[in-house]
Amino acid sequence: MKKLLLFIVGVLAVAGVVHYVTLIQTPGFIMKRVMMKMGEENTIHHQDKVTADSRGVVRPSPDLLYSVCPFDLTNGALHVTAPVPPGTYWSVSLFDEQTNNFYVKNDKQAKGSVDLLVTLPMADVKRPSGATEVLSPTAKGLVLFRTLINDEKNFAAIDAVRRKANCVFIRSRAS
Repeated sequence: MKKLLLFIVGVLAVAGVVHYVTLIQTPGFIMKRVMMKMGEENTIHHQDKVTADSRGVVRPSPDLLYSVCPFDLTNGALHVTAPVPPGTYWSVSLFDEQTNNFYVKNDKQAKGSVDLLVTLPMADVKRPSGATEVLSPTAKGLVLFRTLINDEKNFAAIDAVRRKANCVFIRSRAS
């Protein structure tokens, strides 16, 4: 009976460790690796058109243009602005360092543009007038813009508008 009890306790301990690593640690590990490949933090990076070799964004779609802005709010906030290209699908999504999506807005909701201030709770920064404040659950994360290429003949115009998106770091007053 003791051997069976020891075996059950051992199996439960191993299951607990596997559960912890898989569900708690893996998303953060994956996000850190992905963000290291994205480029400088608090700066927007407009990625090239997706090809069969593209892997800057996880599972990219060849019909979408991607712009990314990895962020670190440790010493401030991030002011995100972007015009919405007319006549095509567009979205902005914010992800925390555990890969959780905590904000999203698409072209129908944005009505022409977005103006966001991504902050941590109680951040002491100068808030841009008119910006919607979005509280990030973690100091590090990612802003992801997606723009649909609805017709190849519109590619240049769509790309020109999406390249007007910007992420500007605002240093906290205490820093």
